[in-house]
Amino acid sequence: MAVEMPKLYQLARLFAPYATLYAVGGFVRDGLLGCERGDVDVCSKLRVDEVKSILLNSDFFVSDKSLRMGTVHIMSHGFVAEYTTFRKDSYERSSGSHIPEEVCFTDDINVDARRRDFKCNAVYYDIVGDKIVDIVGGCEDIKNRVLSTADVPENVFEADGLRILRLVRFASELGFSIEPATLVAAKANAWRVRDIAPERIRDELGKIFVAETAHPSLCLNGAHLRGLRLLDELGLIDLLLPELASLKGVPQKKEYHLYDVYEHSVKAFELSPPSLRWIALLHDVGKRVALEKSGGLNMHGHDLIGAEAVRGILARLKFSNADKMRIRETVRWHMTDLKGDMSKNKLRRFAALHSNVMEELCVLRDVDFEASRGYPPERNTLREVWEEIKSDGTPLSIKMLKVDGNDLLALGAEGKEIGGILKKLWEETALNPALNDRDKALDFVKKRIAETGR
Repeated sequence: MAVEMPKLYQLARLFAPYATLYAVGGFVRDGLLGCERGDVDVCSKLRVDEVKSILLNSDFFVSDKSLRMGTVHIMSHGFVAEYTTFRKDSYERSSGSHIPEEVCFTDDINVDARRRDFKCNAVYYDIVGDKIVDIVGGCEDIKNRVLSTADVPENVFEADGLRILRLVRFASELGFSIEPATLVAAKANAWRVRDIAPERIRDELGKIFVAETAHPSLCLNGAHLRGLRLLDELGLIDLLLPELASLKGVPQKKEYHLYDVYEHSVKAFELSPPSLRWIALLHDVGKRVALEKSGGLNMHGHDLIGAEAVRGILARLKFSNADKMRIRETVRWHMTDLKGDMSKNKLRRFAALHSNVMEELCVLRDVDFEASRGYPPERNTLREVWEEIKSDGTPLSIKMLKVDGNDLLALGAEGKEIGGILKKLWEETALNPALNDRDKALDFVKKRIAETGR
């Protein structure tokens, strides 16, 4: 295997008098697959203190990451590698925790190989010697594009529940099949994901949902859908997203929908671009509750109910505030002008007020329609108005107006009135972008102040 990074070879040469430095994991696997490489992971028998001593006064800087796990970052002029000492991990078997109960360092690469998750991730590359070291048969798995565990499947998944999500991710990102015994063991241990930190669950699901983007050269169109189906097959949708799982079998009016609510959500997810995947998957999550409240097949208010359900889901998975707002707001307003009968003025006001999620709403409208009917809509009124607003200079926030609070104070407005007047000006400017001229805006403000009796 050709060494792609001169810094990696330079680092290995510094190790050479003391130990063989190996690259390992995805860096090696992806190189053998001939696709884009990600992060650089390296390892050897040397303890962290020895590594620090060897690299002292060299071109490399060592930063602690987890000394208990024997892990540090090695950096040099933009080069970053994660180094880990050969080790054996012991886990509490009644748990699915990703954190080992006990860590024992070892000089034996064979022991290190068998503590890893999958064979394809346990292939080592001797950097200086320029040769592959394959202890558990990872090269064969990579050749056959199959995922199997580096040790007995039950032991691998009982030790660390996160590996079940990683199994789904790698199968999706790499287009690998899953060896039958590995799949059976993953199903039996699926419950262990409950013990994983919410942030890790969120991150793994997020990677699965955009799986086709991990290795563009593999051209794995539909990888995200395969990932979602695998999650469902393993029972992980029921465990991690029960609100979504509850939509299975919920009927919809056949004149408008080809699928039940769950399959409609999956279809919308399939059709959506990567940035919209969470939104598309959860946009109708309020329909079961709305149906129970309304009776029949009416689901009035499911957008508002769904927005509240989404709030809970995203909080549980520790999403950032920005993502929580973006996803929740899009779900909340996704039914806006569904029939295309809102007035132009109302649509313009709506678009200006919700400009932060209009791009998502426009795309979701197309995806939602096609996932319902099986073909794209002939017209998207939301997009028409949004494109018009973007091109005609409409201010998308009060801060973009040509006047501000200081102007209103100078004209005699009191503090409590200023916010309301500016909001009204903004709403009117959304209807008439020509108002976003300083002189015209000042005239508008003066009239509003006069109307208050000042």
